[in-house]
Amino acid sequence: MGESIREIYSTDNPGAPGLHDRTRAILEIAFHPFVEVDSDGVVTDWNSKSETTFGWLRSEIVGRSVQTLIPPRDREDYKRRFQQLLGSAGSGETSMPAKALHRDGHEFPVELALTPVPHETGPRLAVFVRDVTQRRQLESALYESDERNRVILDHLEDGYAEVDLRGNFVAVNDAYCRMFNRTKEEVFGGSYKQYVAPERAALLREVFQNVYKTGVPVKSLDYEYKPGRFVEQSVSLKKNAKGEAVGFVSVIRDCTQRKLYEQELAKAKEAAEAASRAKSAFLANMSHEIRTPMNGILGMTELALSTELNAEQHEFLSMVRSSADALLVIINDILDYSKIEAGKVTLDPVQFNLAELVGDAMKSVAIFAHKKGLELAFHIDRDVPLDLIGDSLRLRQVLLNLTGNAIKFAEHGEVVVNARLEELGENDVKVRIEVSDTGIGIAEDKQARLFQPFEQADTSTTRLYGGTGLGLAISKRIVQLMDGTIGVESAPGAGSTFYFTARLGIAAAPVRSPALLAMDLHAMRVLIVDDNATNRRILEEVTRRWEMHPETADSGPAGLQKLRWAHAEGRPFHLVLLDEQMPQMDGLEVIRSIRADSQLRGATIMMLTSADQHASLARCREMGVETYLIKPVKPSDLLAKIRHALGSVRTADAGRGHVPRTRHAPGQGSLSILVAEDNLVNQKLAIAMLEKAGHRVQLAANGDEAFLKWQAGGFDLILMDVQMPVLDGFDATRRIRAAEQNAGTHIPIVAMTAHAMSGDRDRCLAAGMDDYVSKPVSRKALEQAISRYVPAK
Repeated sequence: MGESIREIYSTDNPGAPGLHDRTRAILEIAFHPFVEVDSDGVVTDWNSKSETTFGWLRSEIVGRSVQTLIPPRDREDYKRRFQQLLGSAGSGETSMPAKALHRDGHEFPVELALTPVPHETGPRLAVFVRDVTQRRQLESALYESDERNRVILDHLEDGYAEVDLRGNFVAVNDAYCRMFNRTKEEVFGGSYKQYVAPERAALLREVFQNVYKTGVPVKSLDYEYKPGRFVEQSVSLKKNAKGEAVGFVSVIRDCTQRKLYEQELAKAKEAAEAASRAKSAFLANMSHEIRTPMNGILGMTELALSTELNAEQHEFLSMVRSSADALLVIINDILDYSKIEAGKVTLDPVQFNLAELVGDAMKSVAIFAHKKGLELAFHIDRDVPLDLIGDSLRLRQVLLNLTGNAIKFAEHGEVVVNARLEELGENDVKVRIEVSDTGIGIAEDKQARLFQPFEQADTSTTRLYGGTGLGLAISKRIVQLMDGTIGVESAPGAGSTFYFTARLGIAAAPVRSPALLAMDLHAMRVLIVDDNATNRRILEEVTRRWEMHPETADSGPAGLQKLRWAHAEGRPFHLVLLDEQMPQMDGLEVIRSIRADSQLRGATIMMLTSADQHASLARCREMGVETYLIKPVKPSDLLAKIRHALGSVRTADAGRGHVPRTRHAPGQGSLSILVAEDNLVNQKLAIAMLEKAGHRVQLAANGDEAFLKWQAGGFDLILMDVQMPVLDGFDATRRIRAAEQNAGTHIPIVAMTAHAMSGDRDRCLAAGMDDYVSKPVSRKALEQAISRYVPAK
């Protein structure tokens, strides 16, 4: 550097040494600060870089002592050294570290390059200053970082190790040494193979090779490094600044405690599964033990009620049946919730018609609603696909639960079920079903509790209305299985709307809908007379779908007026759908008025009633009305009844046409039925029910006896109990099916069992049974099961 300074100072005029224009221009563009000092220690010149480094302008510092730039504690030392250098003019450049002082008072480290240069007034020092603050900071940071990393690594509880590409250790921390009971001196230079069993060493070698080839780190590798001790190790590639692989970095964690926990959890899981199996078996057995006597109670009560009884006896037995029905609901809720809690409930998708499902469900609660004077109706939006795939039984269960609650909590008004489309996909659909009532309503702060098990809006609800508080909790879990949600919108005194959604498949080959079967009703005029606006709206929409021309009237007198106007205009109604229960003038009075009017006497009338079936039928027949329907009305039933009621030819100009009468299937006739049942009460019940229906019955007390009697032949159907001594119903069915394979025959076998747990139906079908009827079995359910599998005789 000295030579370069001398060169800078040299000029074309040897007699005029110093900083000339050419020299100053060079110094002004220099990267480092430049300071010139005379023999008295006075600053004689410096460049612009010095201004930014020291904070002094050239005009301010020139003429001041160089001590201004030196910390006070170092000034004497530097003065002495400067004098020595000035006295050795002609010698080379000298470099030295130093501390410099900024104008604002802060110190910073520098390196000085000092060179004595001649001047006409005496020797001077040319000083180049290099600010090394950043370098010192970096050096300090690197040192501190290395020290900090070493301290951190040694304080880790996890082992840390670095090995080269040959597998020899180049770095380990204290935890690694403790884990393998070695000192760092013993570990350095040794191979990892020294500290694990040979088979584990081979495993690690394969891991190192894979990491080297792929560059992908291994996050977790578990192995037993010594008997009873386990570690979890991660391995990643170590690279140098050029990106070249130079070794491997591993973090090793002792996971012995976790492994012990996992082993304990596995044992606990096995014990829990065994307990769950035991619980399921217990529930299945409890289901059987409870339902078997319940079958006898309900069945015998039903038979007794069908005999000649006085009023008091009929009342007493009706109370027995009502109490038994209530007890059965509670039992079913508890067993069903236990199944759901144990995760034993799965969906069983089948193809079904939504309108039929909703209609049948509504029919089953219609009597309960009508006894309370409630209107019961349902409506399905036109854009909802009717032929769907899903678990129809579970869907019906949720719908009945919500509808039953609505009827229970409504003292007057109506309960209406609406189904509408929420989402339509290519192969599936999300349907929203709402159950609205005009009941007591529910406060907002109590609504969230409704769907929790054993909860109701308040404790007085249970006392007043009864119930387990499980129905909505069960419904919620079922709806969740159907990828849906359930909720409520309500306010005290304003009624409630419970709703749920369900995702269902769309049937690829739907059955024909009632609308497709009703094309011959085109342009037929129909008058709907009903005081309930909901019923009028639903019936109007349904008949309009069949291309009929409906009109409505909200009372008997209004209906009679419309009939007279239509006759006067020469456009009489072909059909009258007439509600029986209406204020001021009921349906029967309307019929009497029609029959008394010669102009209206020919109108075809269909009665819609919410009253008792038998009483309604008798009254209707007395008035000459053979066709009646119990509300709520299913579209398919309504269509069949309309076809049957009209049964006439419509002329082209009047828009009439031939409507063929429905051909009713003949009765079932007398069948020969084998009943396999070990319970004495249920034996007598089955005999009584079946013989009352006109069938011939033989009994078998166990599965083995049933098989032998079947071999003797002569039976149309077998009702098979599942749980019997000697040979149960499953094995008896398998034996019968095996024998049938050789004979090429097939007898319908219907399981009649008290088992009602999830999977029991599948077990019955897997054993070769054709259907499943759960006890307690009603006479209607038994007759339906028989009619499904035995041709009419």
